[in-house]
Amino acid sequence: MAYVQRGKEGTILECLRNGQPLHHIPVLDLHTHVGSSSRLYYVPRSTERYVEPYVNRYGVDHMLTFTLSSTSDAAVKNRNAYRWMDEFPTKISVLTALHAAFPGDWIGLLQEGAERGARGIKLLTSYQGVKELDVDFSPAFDFARTRSWIVLNHDWVCEEHLADYAGAYPDVTFVIGHPSLPIDSKKRLMSRFDNIYQSTCAAFVMPGFSLYNTEDLYKMLPLDKILFGSDTLDLDLGTAIGPIAYANIPERAKEMILGENALALAQKIGWDLSFIEQTYA
Repeated sequence: MAYVQRGKEGTILECLRNGQPLHHIPVLDLHTHVGSSSRLYYVPRSTERYVEPYVNRYGVDHMLTFTLSSTSDAAVKNRNAYRWMDEFPTKISVLTALHAAFPGDWIGLLQEGAERGARGIKLLTSYQGVKELDVDFSPAFDFARTRSWIVLNHDWVCEEHLADYAGAYPDVTFVIGHPSLPIDSKKRLMSRFDNIYQSTCAAFVMPGFSLYNTEDLYKMLPLDKILFGSDTLDLDLGTAIGPIAYANIPERAKEMILGENALALAQKIGWDLSFIEQTYA
């Protein structure tokens, strides 16, 4: 396939406007959901038959995914996500979701996740009726540290809490799930710790999920620490790619955010995505 010239200003936006997939650059979405039912709503098209043509339409090479809602039995929800990964091994990797109210279940869930090929942990205390500062995540992070895993938290309630964990677990990569921590906190955290990253997920939902849009993140954070996330399949991929495509930032920055930063992170932690790298070599 002849790829569109990378780095040419306006290419990503032109593809989006014309309904063309972004096949000229790697696109990795590191904040997605599978499963159709949650405590708050229902996602009817969250099926294996639908998802592959859907993500291919936008040119997404790989998705880091987890259960849509971990407010009930996390084991059942996780197994559904693992089934998706088994069905689409080159398209989907999974984070094991934990329920903050049941720490006694964590190690069993994580052991099963490791056996099934999970790449890390998903936290979502704010949806589980638990206050984040009342939970000690150390047992889960002790498990993650020897595996160079990713921990994606929906959000962190304060800078100090994330700083404590990032400092204690330098071999764990912490991804802030939504752009909601104050930007000065993020800047301080990223200047101190090499293992903290920011997802763009729902950056267009202001102020509900985000305090900052794509341009704000580009101006104020290290570019290589910004990772593309969409919240698909409960949000549409277009609502995540669109704000990046239309952002008043350089084309090169858009390419890095949409995929190259994630590939660099994968290399750093030993997550083998070489099949994607070879496609764009």
